[in-house]
Amino acid sequence: MVETSDIAVYQKLTELADELDDMAARGATLVGEAALTTASRNVRGMALAVYKHIMGDRQGALDS
Repeated sequence: MVETSDIAVYQKLTELADELDDMAARGATLVGEAALTTASRNVRGMALAVYKHIMGDRQGALDS
């Protein structure tokens, strides 16, 4: 099994959030738009957590 890097996870989550935003913009109903917007925010939050983890690892390496 091939491992996935943290940066690849961050990039994929960001890509997915962008897709959800695009779908929300074309949403046929307010309920669908709200669901997609909420999902996008949640995915962006996950991407941000991964990004902070990546940057924290790099900062630790620089401090060593």
